[in-house]
Amino acid sequence: MVVALVIVAMVAAVTLAAGFYVRRLDSVFPNVSLGGVKLAGMSLYEAELALIDAGYEENAANISATLSFPNGESLRVSGEEAGMKLNASDAARLALEYGRDGSPLSCMLNYIKCRVSSVELTSPENLTVDEEYVRSVTDAATADFNSGLLRGAYTVNSNDIVVVKGAGSALADREETYALTIEMLYESARINEPVSAEYSIPANPAGDVDLDVLRREIFREPVSAVYDPDTQGVTESVTGVDFDVNDARLRLESADTGERIVIPLIITPPEVASEQLESLLFRDILAERTTNIAGTSNRLTNVTLASEAIDGTVLNPGDDFSFNGIVGQRTEAKGYKSAGAYAGGMTVQEIGGGICQVSSTIYDCVLHTDLEVVTRSNHMFVVTYLPYGNDATINWGTIDFKFKNNTDYPIRLELVVADRKLTVKLHGTKLDTGYIKTDYVTISTTGYDTEEVEDPSIEPGTTKVDTAGHGGLVVETYKYYYDEGGTLLNKTYVSRSSYRAQNRIVLVPVGTLDPDPNETPPTDDPNSPPSGEPTPPPEETPTATPTPTPTAEPTPTDTPPTTETPTEPPTDPSDDPPDWLPEA
Repeated sequence: MVVALVIVAMVAAVTLAAGFYVRRLDSVFPNVSLGGVKLAGMSLYEAELALIDAGYEENAANISATLSFPNGESLRVSGEEAGMKLNASDAARLALEYGRDGSPLSCMLNYIKCRVSSVELTSPENLTVDEEYVRSVTDAATADFNSGLLRGAYTVNSNDIVVVKGAGSALADREETYALTIEMLYESARINEPVSAEYSIPANPAGDVDLDVLRREIFREPVSAVYDPDTQGVTESVTGVDFDVNDARLRLESADTGERIVIPLIITPPEVASEQLESLLFRDILAERTTNIAGTSNRLTNVTLASEAIDGTVLNPGDDFSFNGIVGQRTEAKGYKSAGAYAGGMTVQEIGGGICQVSSTIYDCVLHTDLEVVTRSNHMFVVTYLPYGNDATINWGTIDFKFKNNTDYPIRLELVVADRKLTVKLHGTKLDTGYIKTDYVTISTTGYDTEEVEDPSIEPGTTKVDTAGHGGLVVETYKYYYDEGGTLLNKTYVSRSSYRAQNRIVLVPVGTLDPDPNETPPTDDPNSPPSGEPTPPPEETPTATPTPTPTAEPTPTDTPPTTETPTEPPTDPSDDPPDWLPEA
C-alpha cells in the first residue's frame, strides 16, 4: 500500500513537473495550425514569418457577410470592402499561447492532446472594421427593401399621399441590419470563412405605415437650376416635397382599419426652374462700354491677353468676380510685355502695363447695374479713357477689383478687343425696363508745377517734355436711376475718388539751369551729406482733406461736365499713356 502511494506521488510529481516544463516552452505545441498554416514547434517570430509568407494578412478575401431579406434580395459585404485586415503578429501569439492556460496538469493534458491529434485554430477577433462604410451599405439595402413594402401601403399623387389604415407592413430596422452585418463580419474573420444569415422582420401588431420611413422616401429639398460652366448648360431643378409627420400621425391614429387617409403634400417649387432659367439665360445686355486703347503695341498686347483671360467668365448667383483671381499673375511666360505704368509717382516700364484699362472698363459697366462692388480702388492719377471716378486700378498681390453677382440669374462677361478698342458687355437677365447713368461732382482741385531737369541727351537749344503735368482733384460719383420713359427715380452715392496732381517734367540740356543760390557750399563736416548726394527733403506736413461744399446737382451724363474740371485738365502728349498704379 505504501509502495502504491509512493508510485502515485511520483507520477503526480513527474506530471506536474512536465506541466511546468511544457508551459515554459517557447515554441508552438505539436500539430497546431492557424488559417491552414502549420506552426508546430515554431517560436513566436518564426510563426509570424510563416503566416506572412503564406499570405495570411492578405487573406481578407475569405471574409464576407451576406445578409438575406425576406423578399429574396441580399446584401454581401466583403472583408476588403469593410476595411478588415488580418494581423500575423496577433495570430502567431494566439498559436503560441494555445493550451498554456489553466493548471500545469491541464497544460500537460493539452500538450498530450496536440501530440496525438491536429488542432486548427481560428483567427483572433481583435480586428477593426470601417463602420461608416458598413452602415452606409446596410442603410441603403434596408431602405430599398422597405420601399418595396411601402409601395403597397400608400399612393403618392401630385398633391397628396393616400394611406390605407392597417395596410402597412412591419419594416426592417436599420440598426438591426447594421448590427447583424457587423456580427457576421467578425465571425467570418474568426473562422476565416464566409458567413451568411437571414434577417427576420420584427412583428408590428398595428400594421401601419411607418411615417418617418415614408417621409424619408418622398422627401426632396427644392433645388434651383444653375448654369454649369463644364457642360455649358442648365442643371436640372428639383421641386421640394414634404409632409407634416405629426399631422399625418394624428390622421392615421384617428382612422378606422381599412379607412383611406389623405395626407397633404407640402410642395415647394425651386426659386429658379430649369425651363425658366433656359428661357432667361443671358437674355439681356445689362451694361456695355467701349474704351479706346492708346499707346504702344505692347500695351495693346497686354490689354488683349487680360481680356481673353476674362472673356466668357460666367458668374452664378452669389459668385464673386476677382480680376486677379481670373487673370492671374502677369508674366513674360504668359506673353505679357513691358508697357508704361506709374508707380510711386514715377513713369516706369512694367510687365503687364496697361491692363488696368480692362478692370476699369469692367467697373464702369458694373456701375451701370445694381451689381454689388466688393473691392475697388481708384488710380493714383486720373485716366483719360473713362469719366472721373469710374476707374478701378489693380496690382498683383496687393490690389484687386471684385464684384458679386447678387442677382438671381447667371452673368456672362464678354470682352472683345478690335481696332484698338476694348468692348465689355455684361450678359444677364434684366427684370425691369429702367436704366442707370453715372456722374460725378468735383469736391476740390489741385494745380501742378513745371520742373526742368537737365539731361545729357538733350541737344543745346532744344527741350523735351518727359512727363505731361496734370492737376489733381477729388470727386464723388453718383448713380442716377431712370424709368423706361426717362424720369429720374433715384440718386445714390457710390464713392469718393482722390487723384493726385503730377508736375510737368521738361528735359533741358546740361548747363541750362543756374546754380541754386540757396545751395550750401561743400563742407568738411563729417555729418554733412557727401558731395554730389542730394540733401534729404524736409518732412511734409499732412494737409487735411478738403471739406465738401454743396454743389448744384449736375445733369447726369456719361462724360465729365465741362463746367467742373481740374485747374489743369490732364493731357496725354505721348502715344504710350501709362497705366497709372497707386503707390504701394
